[in-house]
Amino acid sequence: MPGTPAGPDGSDALLDERMRTRIGDLANRIGALPQDLPVLGSVRGDSTPYCLRGPDGWHLTARERDRILSDRSTADPDEFLRWVAESVSERMSRRLHPPGSPDFSRASWKAQYDILASVDQSWADTWLATMRSRLVAAGADTDVLAMLPGPA
Repeated sequence: MPGTPAGPDGSDALLDERMRTRIGDLANRIGALPQDLPVLGSVRGDSTPYCLRGPDGWHLTARERDRILSDRSTADPDEFLRWVAESVSERMSRRLHPPGSPDFSRASWKAQYDILASVDQSWADTWLATMRSRLVAAGADTDVLAMLPGPA
């Protein structure tokens, strides 16, 4: 963004150092690769998720060109870190079980649940409840819902 000071790595300085550290620690803990992570502190326009901190709190946003695909914001740093974990675990699970692979949905949802549970069981359970609600709202049938992992 114009007028924004550059961070030490040349990126925009739109994410505080403490949150960068927490995201880095999370990534190390779950074995995420660099391509699994959202962009930290810089606005992107290629649908890659990015993290920044604004006056109203932290944002996890994805945009394509000038269209915002999603923008979640919170003033709660723990909630924000959970959202980042969900994003990272989704990218990891799709890398491990790419679309088109056998039993893709079941395998990738299980992997995402397990990754989240390895950090915090409540994060995994929250993700699972939200995913189930989204699928039901979208009209998913019982066969699709049966592919979701069961809570531990």
